[in-house]
Amino acid sequence: MNGTLKSFLDRLFYVSTSNGNLFRHKVGASVAAVRRTGGIPTIEQINKYLLYAEMFIPTSNYWSVIHGRAEGEASQDAEGEQIMRVLGKNMAWLMRSIELAKKQIPLPEKEQKVMTNFIR
Repeated sequence: MNGTLKSFLDRLFYVSTSNGNLFRHKVGASVAAVRRTGGIPTIEQINKYLLYAEMFIPTSNYWSVIHGRAEGEASQDAEGEQIMRVLGKNMAWLMRSIELAKKQIPLPEKEQKVMTNFIR
């Protein structure tokens, strides 16, 4: 991921976790639009933020990357469009499922973060 996005996510998730983890149990997905390569490492880097914040991550039928260089080229990536469409449907289903579940099943209790220092 580029430095601007990294700086933004560092600040956003620092503020979130400093204020009681505002993103906990929210649904979030990582997506990348790239010219050729670099999408998978970007997705993995963004997912680390989502996982650390205890977010729910929906899936698709492949990595959530779409390819294109110039404006409009991504719409020519039929597989990429399908991946994003499936991701959107799964994300919507997961969000609806969570809302329904909240009415019958209590959310897991939040635990105080434990920090272990292995240097003695």
